[in-house]
Amino acid sequence: MFTSLRSRLWLTYALVIGVILVILAFGLFVYVVRNPAVDRQAIQKLDLAAQVVLRRIGEDTSLLKHRNEFQNASEYFSVRMIIFRPDRSILIDTEENAPALNWPEKGASPPDRGAIYDQEGKRWLYTSRPLSQKAILVVATPKQGGLRLLKSSQFWEIIKDEFLPPFFRAGGVAFLLALILGFWMSRWVATPLNRMVDATRDVAAGEYRLIPLKGPAEVKVLAQAFNEMSARVKASQQSQKDFVANVSHELKTPLTSIQGFSQAILDGTVDSLESLGQAAGIIHAESSRMYRLVVDLLDLARLDAGTAALNRESLNVEALLRGVVDKFAPQAEEANISLKLVVEPVPTCIGDADRLAQVFTNLVDNALKHTPPAGEVSIHAGYQKETINISITDTGEGIPQEALSRVFERFYQVDKSRKNGEKPSTGLGLAIAQQIIQAHQGKITVNSTMGEGSVFVVHLPAILPDDTTVMKRI
Repeated sequence: MFTSLRSRLWLTYALVIGVILVILAFGLFVYVVRNPAVDRQAIQKLDLAAQVVLRRIGEDTSLLKHRNEFQNASEYFSVRMIIFRPDRSILIDTEENAPALNWPEKGASPPDRGAIYDQEGKRWLYTSRPLSQKAILVVATPKQGGLRLLKSSQFWEIIKDEFLPPFFRAGGVAFLLALILGFWMSRWVATPLNRMVDATRDVAAGEYRLIPLKGPAEVKVLAQAFNEMSARVKASQQSQKDFVANVSHELKTPLTSIQGFSQAILDGTVDSLESLGQAAGIIHAESSRMYRLVVDLLDLARLDAGTAALNRESLNVEALLRGVVDKFAPQAEEANISLKLVVEPVPTCIGDADRLAQVFTNLVDNALKHTPPAGEVSIHAGYQKETINISITDTGEGIPQEALSRVFERFYQVDKSRKNGEKPSTGLGLAIAQQIIQAHQGKITVNSTMGEGSVFVVHLPAILPDDTTVMKRI
C-alpha cells in the first residue's frame, strides 16, 4: 500500500492538510482559552444582571432595604454584587467572605467594564453602574482561564455551539479539496513519469520514440535527457548494425574471390602457368585488402578506446607537409595534376609525426583520386588565434551536400566505383583521420561545391596543455 508515486503524493497532501487542520484546531483552542469569547459572554451576563437589579430597585434611594434583591440576583446569575459608597467603602457585598476587590480610590474613574484584581491576586471581570447619591453598583464574576476554564460548563458550551460546527465544516471542505488537489497533482506528476517508464520498456524492446515534454519543470528536464539518451542509443545501435553489415560485406567480397580462385586451382580449372599466376595474384591482392581492413579496424578500435599510443614530440609542420608532398609528387605528375604546398610562418606544435602524416597522406591521396587531369591539389598551412590551420583543396567533382555530414562515418564512401584500376578503399580512412586529429585536441572540417572541388581543413592547437603519451578519448 502506498508504494506508487501517485499514492504517496496523494497521501502527502492528505497528511499536510491533516497537520494544518490539527495546528489550526490547536491554535483556535488556545485562542478560545485565552480569548475574550468567554469573557464577552461573561460581560453580557454581568450587564444583564445589572439591568435586572436596576429595573427592580428603580429610583429608590434607600439601597439597604433592597439587600435581598441584590442577594437573589447574585445567586440567580451566579455573580457577585458590590455597592460602593461615594467614599469607596462597601455598602453591600453579596459575597462578604470573598477577598475584597481592589476598586480604585475616590476620584478615580474606572471604565464601565473591564477586569480587576482582588486582594489575593485573583482576576475578576466586572461591569459597573452609577446609583443614586453617587454610589456605584459593581457586578463581578471570576475570570475564567487556563485549567479553570476547561472545567467550566460555559466553556464547553461555547466549544460545542460556536467552535466545533464551523471547524468540522471547514475541515471537511479542506480535506475534500486536498483529496481532489492531491489526486490531480499526483496525476500531473506521475503521468509523464509513467510515459517515461513505458518508453524505457520500449527502448529495451528495441523501439525508440520521443517523450512529450509535459509536466513539472524537473520532469521536462528528465524527459529531455531521456529523449537525448534514447536518440544516442538508437544511433549507437544503428551504428553497430551498420558496422557489422559493412564489415561483413567488406570481408565477404575478398573472401569470395579467394575462395573461388583457390577452388579453381584445387579443381584443376586453372591449368596454365599464366592462369595460375593470375589466380595467385588475385588471391594475394584480396588477402592484402583483408589485411588492410583488419589493421584499420584494429587501429580504429584502439583510437575509440583511447589506448592508441602517441609518440608526442616537437614537430616542424612545414617539414611534415613537405614529406607528404614529396611522397605523392610522382603520382600527381603521372596523373597530370598540379600539387602545390604553401606554408606560412607557423609555430612548432606537439604531436605524433607518424599519425599526423597518416592523416595528411589520406587526405592528399583522396584529393588526387578525385581530381581530374589538369586539375590542382593545394596544401596551405597558416596560423591564427593559437591554432594551426592546414587545408587540402582539390578541383575535383566535389561532394554532394547530403553526403558532407557522413564523410567521416566508417565504411561510408561517396563514390564506390573504382577508377583506373585503383585499389578499393576500406572506407575507414577519414574516420581514422578524424579520431587522430581529435586525439591531438584538434578538429577536421570539410566544405565542398559540386563541380568545383572540396576543402578539408585540419585545425591543430599550437600548444597543448597536457603532453601525454597516450591518446585521450575526446
